[in-house]
Amino acid sequence: MAGLVAVLIGLGYKAALVPFQFWAPDAYDGAPVSVAAFLSVITKVAAIFAFAQVLRDLPVATGWPVVVALIAAVTMSFGYLAALVQSNVVRLLAYSSVAQAGYFMLGIVALGTSPLALPSVIVFGAAYVAMNLGAFAVIVIAGRNLDDFKGFGRARPLIGVAMVVFLLSLTGIPPLFGFVGKVLLFGAAIEAGYLWLAVIGILNSVLALAVYLRIVVPMYQARDGEAVRAEVALPLLVVLGATALVTALMGLFAGVFPG
Repeated sequence: MAGLVAVLIGLGYKAALVPFQFWAPDAYDGAPVSVAAFLSVITKVAAIFAFAQVLRDLPVATGWPVVVALIAAVTMSFGYLAALVQSNVVRLLAYSSVAQAGYFMLGIVALGTSPLALPSVIVFGAAYVAMNLGAFAVIVIAGRNLDDFKGFGRARPLIGVAMVVFLLSLTGIPPLFGFVGKVLLFGAAIEAGYLWLAVIGILNSVLALAVYLRIVVPMYQARDGEAVRAEVALPLLVVLGATALVTALMGLFAGVFPG
C-alpha cells in the first residue's frame, strides 16, 4: 500500500493533479511557449496512461477508485476556478490543463468496472493533444497576455476561428472532438457507479465556458490602433491547420469510437 501511494503521488505530480499541481503554472509561464505546450500535452498524457497501466489490474475492493474520484473532483473544480482569475493566457491554459487532468481521471476511476473506461481515456487523450497543442500554437502568434488577444480575431480571422474551435472543444461543446471524449468519460464513470462524479464534471464544463470566453470575447473587440500582423512560419501554420481539422472534424465521426 505504501508503494502504491508513492507511485500515485509521483504520477499525480507528473499529471498536475491537485494537490500536486503547484509547479505547473510557474513552469509553463517561465518556459518558452513551445516547451509549455510539450509539458501540457506529452508529459500529461504519458502520466495518465501510466496511471491506467498501474491501476487497471488492481482490485477495486482496495478502495483506490474512491480516492481517485475525490482527486478528480477537486482537480476539475480547482483548475477552472484558478483559471478564472488569470490575465496571463499561458497560466490560464496551465490551470485549464490541471482541470483537464481531472477529466482524464473519470476514465481511470472506471478501470476494471466499465468496458468503456480505457477507450474513453484514449479518445479524450487524442482530443486533448489536438486542441491543447493548437491553442498553444495560437499563443505563439498572438502573445501571452489577454490584452494581446484584443482584436486578434478581427486581424487574423482564420486563426481566430481556429482558436475558438480549440477553446469550445476544451469546454466540451458538440460536435467537436472534445465533446466526444467527455461524453465517453462521463459514460464510463456512470457505468462504474460514479454518477456524482459525472455530474461534477458536467457542472465544471459550464465553469469552463466562462474561463475560455475570457479569451474569445477580447478576440473580437475593437483594438486601439492597428493590430500587428507579423508573418507566421509555415510549420506553425501546418500545426494549426492539422490540429484544427482534427478537433473540428473528428467529432462528426463519433460513430467510429466505442460506445
